[in-house]
Amino acid sequence: MQEKVFAYLRQWNMVKPGDTVLVGFSGGADSTALLQLLWNYGKRIPLQLEAVHVNHGIRGAEALRDQQFCEQFCQERNISFTVVQEDVPAQAARDGLSLEEAGRNARRRVFGHLAEKCQASVIALAHHQRDQAETMLFRLMRGTGLRGLCGMRPVNGNYIRPLLCVDRPQIEQYLLEEGIRWVEDGTNQELDYTRNQIRHGLLAPMEQVMPGCVARMAGTAARLSEVESYLEQELHKAEEQYLQMEKDCIRIRLEAFDELHSAMQKMLVRRALEHLPGGLRDVEAFHVEQICLLAYGKRGSRILLPSKNTAVLEYDGIVLKQGYGINRDDGIIFCGRTGTYEFQGARYEVTVENRDKNQEIPVNCYTKWFDYDKIRQEVVLRTRRPGDYLSTGPGAHKKLKDYLIDNKVPRESRDGLTVLADGNHILWVVGMRISEEYKITEQTKIVLKIQQIRDGGIKDGETSY
Repeated sequence: MQEKVFAYLRQWNMVKPGDTVLVGFSGGADSTALLQLLWNYGKRIPLQLEAVHVNHGIRGAEALRDQQFCEQFCQERNISFTVVQEDVPAQAARDGLSLEEAGRNARRRVFGHLAEKCQASVIALAHHQRDQAETMLFRLMRGTGLRGLCGMRPVNGNYIRPLLCVDRPQIEQYLLEEGIRWVEDGTNQELDYTRNQIRHGLLAPMEQVMPGCVARMAGTAARLSEVESYLEQELHKAEEQYLQMEKDCIRIRLEAFDELHSAMQKMLVRRALEHLPGGLRDVEAFHVEQICLLAYGKRGSRILLPSKNTAVLEYDGIVLKQGYGINRDDGIIFCGRTGTYEFQGARYEVTVENRDKNQEIPVNCYTKWFDYDKIRQEVVLRTRRPGDYLSTGPGAHKKLKDYLIDNKVPRESRDGLTVLADGNHILWVVGMRISEEYKITEQTKIVLKIQQIRDGGIKDGETSY
């Protein structure tokens, strides 16, 4: 195994003679093997190793045992060793994160700080093929694109992963053959952590059904990385042709934008979003799809994005910028087709489907059903405008303003209300009533269903209307 890892180090040019390498060292089999292999590699080319152990403040006496093991291991090999104490439970509670995520953030922060302090060229992590397969499955279940399915990269900035070419059984076998001990983290068996659930509940049965699938998944990730590398080259060409960096915004030039393949359009949009404040944080696939659809909408249409960013369709391009920068009645979201849409911080799931005559239409505040064939123009989400009205009965209309006054909606709250509109005819004042004219009847053949989702859950409940 040692020669395989050494060849992998050379293939990816992970370290060079004279490099200082910061190694994350927990004392488990993976990081113990990594540190031992790098120490051995240092006998072939000069390397300065700096091992860092992060005590997460979670496992009490067991954590102290691991720390002492790591210290002794490094002393025996004359490797520089640093221990950093982190109160991960407190950080998780403060930031509203899981222990798993808070621990990962803490390690990244510690590694970055120490790498700068000791002027380390690279930071070595002990992820192996099984970790790669877990990452691929996790991202696949959550929903991802090509980049996500590529998994972890052997070299990513100043982070290197020399063990991505081997699997966990090979690592343990190597340590046993070399007579090297390691320590086991008891939390690796607990199913409270997502990775452990994937490892024990999915990967283990998969290996039983199809032995060797972990290594093959790692190979798939490597091949997908090659495809992504090629697409990155093509994206760079498209970026030069279609993206225009301006003083306070990024402009996607519409000229021939529709001639690009849809996959390249989405990649180009994501690249543009990277330049905005907040970057791709909280950006999901449906945001990118909305922006691509915006190119074929009406001039002046806008989409509100995470991190208080906005996409605006102008005559010569889609402008991405920080801040909403819109009047209350300017922003609209077209949502007349099946999909997921976001407006004013809330998410809306829209479906268009055939009417099931046997299905009773429930009365809910935040899920509504409409007769799709009665829609005259294009359904949009927006805020109120002059001339808006509701149908309150056969042939009876009421101005939206009067309706809100009658229902004692405070003046300061009216402009912020979201409405679903067909022109000036309001189908639904979100959270309140719908227009009588669009209600489902026995003659309804096609149904438009729209459901508001906020804070990770569906807002629903019976209403008095």
